[in-house]
Amino acid sequence: MPTLSRSEIQNIEKYWIEYEQYKKKLQYREWELLHPHNQGGEMVGGRSNTISDTTAKKAMVLANDAYYQNLKRIIKTVEDLYSELDEDMRTIVDMRYWDKDGCYEWEDISDKLYISRHKVLRKRNILIDKTAERIGWV
Repeated sequence: MPTLSRSEIQNIEKYWIEYEQYKKKLQYREWELLHPHNQGGEMVGGRSNTISDTTAKKAMVLANDAYYQNLKRIIKTVEDLYSELDEDMRTIVDMRYWDKDGCYEWEDISDKLYISRHKVLRKRNILIDKTAERIGWV
């Protein structure tokens, strides 16, 4: 597996840190695509009772939007990986990326897990590599 650059690692960590924001962005993007507005903020087309307003049409609009699909892929990757993590890895994610009071330092996490800082960082690197692989970066 190719080595990720420092900025790539930071981007992948951002996916974990901003997971909740990504979910909100996905919901907003879906609303944007399914409820188009013109420049003045008025809804385009309004409600229609015709057959053209089908679930299939909505699915096509969402499937063809690259931004929507990218957000969806990031969210699915984070959710799937988190569900597969062992207890130590979940503690790392919870403390470093998802704690509401701010992120913990690596030393705090290593103290909580009773393992070395080096081992915590090795586990983090595994998480980053798996995330990159599933998103399709490598």
